[in-house]
Amino acid sequence: MANYAVLHAEKCKGNLTGIGQHIDREHTPHNADPERAHLNQELVQPRSRNLTDDVNHRIKEGYTKKKAIRKDAVKAMRVVLSGSPEQMQRIGKDEKQFKAWKKANLEFFSERFGKDNLVRFSLHMDETTPHIHAVVVPISPDGELSAKKMFGGPKELQQLQSEYASAMKPFGLDRGKENSTAKHTDIKEYYARVNNQEHLFPEVEIPSKKFLESEEAFQKRGQKELAPIFEALEKAKRINGQLRGDNERLKKEVVKAKQEILNHYQRGAKEFAKGVNMRLEAQGVNIRFEAKEVDRGIQMNWTKIIPKEEQKEALKPKKGGLRL
Repeated sequence: MANYAVLHAEKCKGNLTGIGQHIDREHTPHNADPERAHLNQELVQPRSRNLTDDVNHRIKEGYTKKKAIRKDAVKAMRVVLSGSPEQMQRIGKDEKQFKAWKKANLEFFSERFGKDNLVRFSLHMDETTPHIHAVVVPISPDGELSAKKMFGGPKELQQLQSEYASAMKPFGLDRGKENSTAKHTDIKEYYARVNNQEHLFPEVEIPSKKFLESEEAFQKRGQKELAPIFEALEKAKRINGQLRGDNERLKKEVVKAKQEILNHYQRGAKEFAKGVNMRLEAQGVNIRFEAKEVDRGIQMNWTKIIPKEEQKEALKPKKGGLRL
C-alpha cells in the first residue's frame, strides 16, 4: 500500500484568533489527548502566544512598500504537513528517523519561504497522526506582502506539493497522483479524516470463567482484560466535558461576532447619513436624512439571520452607538 506525503495549504484572512488557539493549544480540541500534550514541540520558537500579533509584527518588520496594505489582503498562509497515518506513526516511533523528518520539513520551508516568515512551525503529537502546523507570512524577498507571489495559484501549488514529496521520499512518503480528479479538501475536513483512523473503544473479548478457576482469580483477570474499555470510558468522559466547554465558548463567540458585525453596519449607517446630509446642504436642499432610517433597514434584514432568543442581547444599544 502506497504512503503519501501530505501538504494542505489555506489562506488566512481576518481574525486569526481561532487558528492561533488551536495551534498553540490554548484550547484542547476534543480529538487531542491531554496526556500527550507534553510531546508537542515548537520547531520555530514563537515571538509570543498571540498569532495575530506575531503575524502583524512580521508584516511591520518585513513590508517595505509605500502602498497601504489592503484590508482583505492575505496576511498569512496556514499549511499542514504530514503523511499517511500508518507511515507517520512508524516514523514517529523511530527517534532517529523522526528527528530527520522534522529537520527536513523545517529546512524545506525555511529555504522556500524564508525562516523569518515562519511565525509558527508547531509539531502536534497529541492527536492520532503526527503533523506540523506551519503559518507563513507571505513577505517576498523584495518586501511585498503577496500570497500570490509566494504561493502562486493551483499550478504552483501542485508544483510545491511535488517538491515537498521529493523532500519526503527518504521517509517512505511519495507524491499523490498528479492531475487527479479527487476533490481537494480543506484543513477541517482533512483533520476529520486523519483523526478518525482509530475507534475510541478498542475491541475486547468479554472474558468467561475458566474451568476450575476461582471466583477471585476470575475477577482479577476480568478487570485486567477489560482495563482498555474502562480507560476508553474515562477518555470519553473527558472528551464529553471538553466538548461541552467548547460549545459554551463558541456560543459566546458567535454572539460577540454578530454584535461586532452589527456595530460595523451601524457605524456605516451614521457615516452614510452624514455624507448624504453634507451633499444636500451643499445643494441648498432643506431636508435631513436620518441615520435611523438606514438602521431600520439593517434591523429588518438582521433579524432574519439572528435567532429571536439572541436578538434582545445582540441588538441592545451600546454606549456611544446608535439606537434602533
